[in-house]
Amino acid sequence: MDVKLAIVVLFSVLATVSPRKHSPLIGDEGGRRTQAAECQFGKTLKELGSTWFADLGPPFGVMYCIRCECVPYHRKRRVVGKVHCRNIKHECPKPSCDEPVLAPDRCCKVCPGDVNSPDVVEEQPSINVEEEKNLKHFAAVLTSKMTMETEGITTPLTTDGNPDYKATGRFTFHRRNLYYSFYATARPRGVQFVDMRGNILEEQVLTPYSKYQNDTEKVCGVWRRIPREYRRLIREERLQVTLLWERAELAITGQLYSHRFRTLATELYSALLEGPRPNVAGTAIVSVSTQAPSIHLTLIFTGIFGPEDMSDTPVTVRLQSTSGKERVVLEEMARVEKPSSDINVIEVRSAVSNADLNQMSKQRLSVTLSTKAGQSMSGLVRTRTTCELFHTPLSSPPDNNDKKTSGMAWMYIDKNGALKYHVRLNGIAQPDMLGLDLVISPETKTPLSAVVERRLLELEDLTPTFHNGWANGTIDQINTRHLEQLYDGELAINVATTATRSLVRGRLTPRPVADARDAPAPSLLLETEQAAGDIVGMIWAAVDNECNLHYEVILSGAKLDDRTMGLYLEDVPLIAPGAPITRRLLEEFNGNNVEGFVLGLTPTELTRLDTGVVHFNIKDLHTSKSLLRAHWKQVFIPPSCLPHYSDNNVPPVNNINSDANIPEQTTCFHSESFHDEGTQWPSRSEPCTMCNCHHGRVKCDPVICPPLPCTNPIQPSGQCCPTCDNSTFDSSNISQGCYLAGQLYSPGSTWHPYLPPNGFDTCAICSCNSSTLNVRCTRTVCPPLECDETLAVRRVGCCKTCPAATSSGVPGDPNWLGDQQVSVVRTKAEVLAAGGCTYPVGRLFENGEEWHPRVFSHGEVKSVKCHCKDGTVKCERRRHH
Repeated sequence: MDVKLAIVVLFSVLATVSPRKHSPLIGDEGGRRTQAAECQFGKTLKELGSTWFADLGPPFGVMYCIRCECVPYHRKRRVVGKVHCRNIKHECPKPSCDEPVLAPDRCCKVCPGDVNSPDVVEEQPSINVEEEKNLKHFAAVLTSKMTMETEGITTPLTTDGNPDYKATGRFTFHRRNLYYSFYATARPRGVQFVDMRGNILEEQVLTPYSKYQNDTEKVCGVWRRIPREYRRLIREERLQVTLLWERAELAITGQLYSHRFRTLATELYSALLEGPRPNVAGTAIVSVSTQAPSIHLTLIFTGIFGPEDMSDTPVTVRLQSTSGKERVVLEEMARVEKPSSDINVIEVRSAVSNADLNQMSKQRLSVTLSTKAGQSMSGLVRTRTTCELFHTPLSSPPDNNDKKTSGMAWMYIDKNGALKYHVRLNGIAQPDMLGLDLVISPETKTPLSAVVERRLLELEDLTPTFHNGWANGTIDQINTRHLEQLYDGELAINVATTATRSLVRGRLTPRPVADARDAPAPSLLLETEQAAGDIVGMIWAAVDNECNLHYEVILSGAKLDDRTMGLYLEDVPLIAPGAPITRRLLEEFNGNNVEGFVLGLTPTELTRLDTGVVHFNIKDLHTSKSLLRAHWKQVFIPPSCLPHYSDNNVPPVNNINSDANIPEQTTCFHSESFHDEGTQWPSRSEPCTMCNCHHGRVKCDPVICPPLPCTNPIQPSGQCCPTCDNSTFDSSNISQGCYLAGQLYSPGSTWHPYLPPNGFDTCAICSCNSSTLNVRCTRTVCPPLECDETLAVRRVGCCKTCPAATSSGVPGDPNWLGDQQVSVVRTKAEVLAAGGCTYPVGRLFENGEEWHPRVFSHGEVKSVKCHCKDGTVKCERRRHH
């Protein structure tokens, strides 16, 4: 840990945790930011109820006399985590023996064997296998509240004129994380998890746009690192979830249930059931068997029973066709023994035909639930509510000597029940392709190589959609059996060529969609020149609304558990091509999978990611060799995470003051659309014009086309600038072009980068490589100056030139200083330019200056001395002899 990070930690010792950086949700008075029910200490997160000693990193180390704990406190209806630290030196008990000792890693002198001391911290127990099993699957039905409680007064809610929102949710608990998914009648803005007393335990602003969520019409997310006390609430079914819209009266709420829904683990289809009144809704959990065609319906519903429904009330369940002539597939009468105004559950089983199951896969069946009193609800049967995608890296089999080809694949079921697939291959020529197939490999525990040696059952030939290294398309006719195999991990991708039956292959693995896996696409990890060619992989990465970077790496190769690897994030700012690469170690790992996050990236780091060329690099930490590298093309940074500056204070990308005040987020309205602060977009009303939003004002600039090296350029249809490349370009295909700052460019095209708010940078030219689809930007190379750099002036163009005349050498000339020495107070910039240092607490030190650091709770630490040398601060603890 460097000194800057250490001091940041020092000032968090006795302070509350910083609030999360996202827009306020409904109920936020004055637009204040919400806080989380966990604590942040430095760059680590602490669970509610946990205790620890303050670790300030080198040279300070762990301070065993400063004991910290994460305590919950109520802020109106919210439960918020707060760090509380105290010096326990004066709390040490008086030893009962004559010669107490100070053991290592302790603060108090104690008698041998005595553990009853405040300087002992109990470790938090990890989740056991039984707890993980008991917290696996949950479901909820969300409806409007009929009453609202404000300051202890319960009042009825008026729903006249308000939209009638309803939703059904699915929840999967995995490794302290609760993944949630919803089908809702309208997309909400936020989600809250609430206890039975109405206390908000977790609150999140939902992603405003996601390609996966837009294609599936699902709402997806995750509540990470759930504290032990809240896990108990989930297990005891005493947790509620609320979806929020712009107005408080539109909120809908439901309770998480699990014990009565045994079919959640085998659910294949779902339905959101809607009734005529705001509180009438339900959900259907649909399980099927394709061996002996049958269906199992679990119906969860509320709102259709009144006080007159006492016991043994009959309901009718009907499954019928919605296309053409209505045909009843299933009609059963079930009895509810004890009708409830809250949640009721019934189950129906029936044999059906394979044709009926296939109709269900095409979303042509609906479920209706009705009572004799005329109450009813119904909904379309769709693929299950859970947000899931299926991905795999594509690697060569052990017996294949050609290790140059690699790839990745991912796919998911869209809102129409079709399978959308994306396959990326590297190192294979189009003429060599014999077949790119989605295949069935039923034995999930059998290695795929053994299955290939027998016979792979081809489900779909993807070869016709393969172009320029990509296969993107949709399989409309995916029946129930194939859907079942997809969810069970029995489908794979196999590439056959004229020389081999299996050049590369990979088994599709289901994964919940959230954080990194909610990105538009993963990046293919390509082997470097230093690699041995035995590892391939892919990486998902995204920045969330709270400015945290999430990532997941999936590798395929031999002996991965025996290798210690490092995942690095690298970026080169476009504004300064040729500048040193900024490299950061994200995580050390071994094995074929690593998933993690980087907490609270600074505005400086996020700005570099937003404007630079970003790569992920995986290195072997024993040999320091680079193994795999991926270009992160689609870097989206939430505007609220980026710094905003005044017109007179726009610093360069590589020199941003992270302590600058960030004003409130603003938006611009242009072409009948709202645009966030700092974003750029092509104008709809004026072709070949780029616009940007800066401090709430729209600024538009006509596109400036760079010069071309060819004599006969081509003007592609729909493009603003001519190009020398004759490649075809499909703007609807995200894989057939290059992305930069959210804009798509055709292969082979060149352009000047658009850098808001200043407009097009005509001193830089970017290009999209036709074969690799990589973006490369270069700046104008200026000739060396023959005069002092400080005397150079910028003429019309991109380069500085020397002045036409030199100093007159008289006192009136501003360049003349005479032969006398003048004592001046140097500015901060001058001190830093001479090798000085800025200390994180705000002090400025000259190059070569030494000092003792100050700790908030202890004052000046005499045992540690810091030294400024050439702009770098180094601190060392005094050694005792």
